[in-house]
Amino acid sequence: MPLPAIEGYEFGPYRIDTGERLLHRGDELISLPPKVVDTLLVLVRSAGRMVDKGDLMKAVWPDTFVEEGALTRNISLLRKILGDTGDESVYIETIPRRGYRFVAPVRAVAVELAGAAIVEVRDAHPLITGNGNRDGTAVPRRSSLRPRAKWILLAGILLLAGIAAIWEFLIADPAARPVPPVTMAANALAVLPFRSGEKDSSEDYIADGMTHALITCLASLRSLSVISLAAEGGGQSDTTAWDAIRRNQSVKWVLTGAIFRSGGRLRIDAQLIDPKTRELHWANSYTRGEGDALALESEVAEAIASEVQVNITAQDRERLHQRRAPRPEALDAYLRGRYLWNSRTEDGLRQAVKYFRQAIAADLTYAPAYSGLADSYSLLGSVGTDGMPPNEAMPLARSAAQRAIDLDPDLADGHTSLAYVKLSYEWDLPGAAREFSRALRLNPNSATARHWYSHYFMAAGDLGKATEQMREALQLEPLSPSINIGIGWCLYFSRQYDPAIEQFRSVTEINPSLPLAHQTLGMAYQQKGLFDQAIEEYTRAAALSNNSPASVAALASVYATVGKLAESRQELARLEEMKRTRHVPAFYFATVHYAMGDLAETFRWGWKSIGERCDYLMYLRVEPRVGKLVGNPEFVRAMAALHR
Repeated sequence: MPLPAIEGYEFGPYRIDTGERLLHRGDELISLPPKVVDTLLVLVRSAGRMVDKGDLMKAVWPDTFVEEGALTRNISLLRKILGDTGDESVYIETIPRRGYRFVAPVRAVAVELAGAAIVEVRDAHPLITGNGNRDGTAVPRRSSLRPRAKWILLAGILLLAGIAAIWEFLIADPAARPVPPVTMAANALAVLPFRSGEKDSSEDYIADGMTHALITCLASLRSLSVISLAAEGGGQSDTTAWDAIRRNQSVKWVLTGAIFRSGGRLRIDAQLIDPKTRELHWANSYTRGEGDALALESEVAEAIASEVQVNITAQDRERLHQRRAPRPEALDAYLRGRYLWNSRTEDGLRQAVKYFRQAIAADLTYAPAYSGLADSYSLLGSVGTDGMPPNEAMPLARSAAQRAIDLDPDLADGHTSLAYVKLSYEWDLPGAAREFSRALRLNPNSATARHWYSHYFMAAGDLGKATEQMREALQLEPLSPSINIGIGWCLYFSRQYDPAIEQFRSVTEINPSLPLAHQTLGMAYQQKGLFDQAIEEYTRAAALSNNSPASVAALASVYATVGKLAESRQELARLEEMKRTRHVPAFYFATVHYAMGDLAETFRWGWKSIGERCDYLMYLRVEPRVGKLVGNPEFVRAMAALHR
């Protein structure tokens, strides 16, 4: 029988869920900014006791200095939302010049892990002993248990709780346990992209794919720290890579080399270089038939580990050699698909789908190909790419991800693929957390899993943990444009616009032709109030993306914000024209009408966006532009629809 765990608190007609961090009044969901939720939880957990202003501010803003006015505004908003505006405090009492006290009766509540109804666990109010009515008033009650019986009952509960905790630790789903952090040893190995030994550039995909496969093999050796400098999309210069190596004092060795394919055979020329002198320390060549590509990767990984004096355990060897070799034509198609997926462009993703399907046709049991197919559909259905409506792309992604897991339950990439679908399309945060945890237990050094897990925390409103996961992803792939943009997202959603601008700008300097880098830089400029700079960046994004719907919508929004309504309507008309021939998310139309001040049209398009299951909606808890809508009844209903 599932055991209850504390999931929230009830007071008056309200219930706040600590996991989802949502406030409910009966069946109605009330939207609150993240820091206001934090303020309420601190007060509720200390119900009946005064919380000093300084202690409250430290709890809500642990790493940031804020003025007392920020706390005052949070308290004022809470009182307004709770209807606590009379002369006598119903919920929050002010202790002049000292702090605040939550005065209403509070009950801790629990949800059975199997999803049963909420049950009362205990009275959480330390001073008020009455059982609160729904209107917040206290009704005295008498205990039906004698003191001795109470102690016996309490001891029994504690014993059962202890047994349950041990049982949970022993048999529970490993996903419920903490995710292992990235541990970067003092003798890390940095891997530069291996070059193709062929003159034909159409063979570059083999070198790229074999580089990433070799990185995965090396990263599976738990005592070796591996840093990938083979960023998605390519385009980084050797100078940029070596600058990253010099900045990282933990790098002791640099691995590079070349890949050759000829006459049905593969050859890897591997070299270890001293990062301080750039002198060659070791080199060797390894050759096998194309059908033995995985064995070739394992052989090279073991040789490199031996050369850098890393201990290879029996479990490491088992992981290296237990992989099932696919048919050669399936592996070739898979490598082409991953190469194109890394381009992160709409055309590249469509081509990736084609090659992953070819890989599956060649080998129906090749699990990584299904994971690649899932990831391709997921990005095609995402805002920014806009290649397919999400309610068409994401069911295909889910089916492929589930098939990957069915074929290989220990494939970390499969669990990462399914986690992203649960997060961005199904809006199933608990389910996404379980899959991300499973993926990171199987492969703690997966930069993609860390990156997407960070977006889970953004959606959950925990920007501290989002930043932590994104920085761990950055340790693993410091030159990744998408991860570097992810660091900027964490800053943007945290309202730290100056650092966000610097972060996004650094990405544009290294990847000047990347539209998303300019788009996100424009967003940070706009929130900072630097509208001319925002328009300039959005215009660059539009030029680089051939006037993508995202860039056109951004221009329409910023023009409306600065009062240039004619220009805004012109861009809006372009969006409407695009919609005739391609997918344009309803979310874009909602943002433009919101900037124009037309709430009726904002919500009309907003509800369409919910129907499409637009992935950007998962960030509404932290998106700065939403601030004006907090408390709007229509917005509250929309948020309730997102978090059923």
